[in-house]
Amino acid sequence: MANMMNTALGLLAAVASVGATLHAGDLAVSSVELQQGYQNSSGTTTLVAGRPTAVRVKIAVTGQTSAQVNVDAVLRVKANGVPLTGSPFFSRNGPITAPISPNSANVNDTLNFTIIAPVSTDVDFEVIVDPRNLVVESNESNNLFSLANRTFACRKTLDMAYVSVNYTPGGGQPAATTIEPGIGDGFYRGIYPHGELNYHRTPTGPLNWTQDINASNNALLSALQTLRLSTIPAAGYARPEFVYGWLPGNPFSGNGQAIGVPGDAAFGNSESSRFQRTFAHEIGHCWGLSHTSNTLGVVGFDVEHHLATPLNLSQIHASSQSDVMVAGLLTNQAWVNSSTYADCLSDTRNACGAFDAPGGGDAPSQDWTRAVHLTGSFAHAAHTISLDVPSTLDAVMLTEDDPRGDVLIQSIAEDGTLLHSVRWRSSTTRESCASCAIGGGCPHATSPVSLLVPADRRGQLPARIAVRDVRSGRMLAQVVRSAHAPEIVSLGSVPRADARDGSGSPVPSLCGHGPYAEVRWSATDADGDALRANILYSRDGGASWTPLAVHQTGESFAVSLADIPVAEPGLGLVHVRVSDGLNFADAVMPAAFGFFDPFGSPQGGVAGADWSGSWLVNPPDVHLLTPNSGNSFPQGASILLHASGWDLEDQFLPDTAFTWRSSIAGPIGTGRQILVSSLSPGAHTITLKGTDAGGLFVERAVNITVTARTLYALDIDGSGSVDGSDLAVLLSNWAGSGAGDIDFDGLVGGSDLTLLLSGWSN
Repeated sequence: MANMMNTALGLLAAVASVGATLHAGDLAVSSVELQQGYQNSSGTTTLVAGRPTAVRVKIAVTGQTSAQVNVDAVLRVKANGVPLTGSPFFSRNGPITAPISPNSANVNDTLNFTIIAPVSTDVDFEVIVDPRNLVVESNESNNLFSLANRTFACRKTLDMAYVSVNYTPGGGQPAATTIEPGIGDGFYRGIYPHGELNYHRTPTGPLNWTQDINASNNALLSALQTLRLSTIPAAGYARPEFVYGWLPGNPFSGNGQAIGVPGDAAFGNSESSRFQRTFAHEIGHCWGLSHTSNTLGVVGFDVEHHLATPLNLSQIHASSQSDVMVAGLLTNQAWVNSSTYADCLSDTRNACGAFDAPGGGDAPSQDWTRAVHLTGSFAHAAHTISLDVPSTLDAVMLTEDDPRGDVLIQSIAEDGTLLHSVRWRSSTTRESCASCAIGGGCPHATSPVSLLVPADRRGQLPARIAVRDVRSGRMLAQVVRSAHAPEIVSLGSVPRADARDGSGSPVPSLCGHGPYAEVRWSATDADGDALRANILYSRDGGASWTPLAVHQTGESFAVSLADIPVAEPGLGLVHVRVSDGLNFADAVMPAAFGFFDPFGSPQGGVAGADWSGSWLVNPPDVHLLTPNSGNSFPQGASILLHASGWDLEDQFLPDTAFTWRSSIAGPIGTGRQILVSSLSPGAHTITLKGTDAGGLFVERAVNITVTARTLYALDIDGSGSVDGSDLAVLLSNWAGSGAGDIDFDGLVGGSDLTLLLSGWSN
């Protein structure tokens, strides 16, 4: 009787098991989204190699009416048939409760992974759903999903220099923590498809600005363009693709402005609710984008969650949000749509080249072209130009001729010979970026003029430079060489004991500390012309020159020596150029404390310490971009560690400059961006150390948590223990796939055997 009862119970259990299987639901992959900020609905958006990519997997739950708990997956990725380093990848948020109708607008409706793919037209994805068989399903045969032949294109690293504007009419400088890498550029990093962003401070220190920005916006744009075209490359640094100026707070009524569409210079406010989006918007103009009224159309995803700081915005951006190029928006109202993404992707300035510099940008100028810089404002209604006092610059890129230009600039010799001619288009920056510009309203009344024409041609100097209307020939403005050049009668420098110059005004400093030096000069002009001065500094005996100040109207300038590169011993020089327009005078002195005449002879005392003292050596600028403080990851997830680093002496820091360490695991990797999946459960302090070529370093740290998660099913045969029978199954499938592939890499091999033995029961 007992045996009959046991047999009956066994049959009932078997029937119950079959019934459970027949009525169980089914899991399968319904779609895979590859996100780099934007992806179209068909999933065919071209992605960029080397850029962190989110892989969002939607799970289809069928055969049941309620969400399925405890759902996870594993991702395998190959490029050109070779598994990516780190593959297979475990999800960043699993296991999840998979909904019946998953929605991309909810972060945890999808299983999310992070990868970094190389340049390839053959990147293949395989998703294994429920890899540990924790969910009873009616069909296990559809748990493998493939997505093949995706393209990850080469795009260059972009060099973008930013400058802190010391706005004396109100606010001084913006907070360094607001405009620094990882914060000021956070929105930009999330949406634009190019390689690494080399966003760094200019090697010039802050830019003094004493005029009302709402009346001098064109002049500021011209000054920023001068930094890019002339002063930065003249200092021996790569010429950046773009330069951006940060104003403190919210003084400019238009939020921000670009010098052209397309262009290479822009500025913006740093008001907290909009500054990150304003930055991305103005550089969008520089990419060539005009204002739009478009929405996203699809859900956007902030892959590295850059906008968690400082506004704590969601990683998800709803399809109803506006594109970044809609005017006048707050940061929380915008992201990126297809046309903006595609425009940047296809821009020639974004294309990879055979000799691209590691940090982007162009090589410093080798021809040292000398040019006259014409700056001012173009009044659109009257079609007139007002020019500032021109200056003469070295190592510049001359303004290119625009066949569509409506303004003609001609350089003419004393005998009437035409030395140079170029056309310029005045209408590229009409629209204001204030909120009233939605739909094309509220245009700027004036636009900036910034033109670079040769200072001489074939040995002849221009006697005048004429600016005319192309159609009518009407003279719009003219610069005429005066009879006498200015003279510099004295030049010197003095140390400053504190952060104020000789007039008692604060000395602007990006780093916020000294030591400080004040350069003083005196100049005269027999014609009584208005004078402007440029102050340059060389660390290498004149081989390169760093601008300390441009277009100065006074006769002194104070600088924090911690904001400029360190001089080689005995080779530091200070160069002052004073200009009345087409005439100029130069004077040079050693970069040392004390007073000197234009020829270097001491006046009023003996020179003091050289600026090259070892106590002035500057550590690198290093920032930890990703992860964010307080992030939590399940065990095995690929955690992206992303750094930014630039140095006044070394410029773009190589991968070897960055080392990462965990307070629990110790050293965990080297590189500007790496993926780490080996951290054990616990509270980790992740420390980034960035070191320059001189051995100076800066450390940044962030606290994250890793939570426990079972990753591998070691009990292959389901017997309840890991023993010889499991080993037998593994060995019977050696070099194959399926049972025994414990680590889900697609091949039964040594790594699986190691895992099995680590969990051996008997």
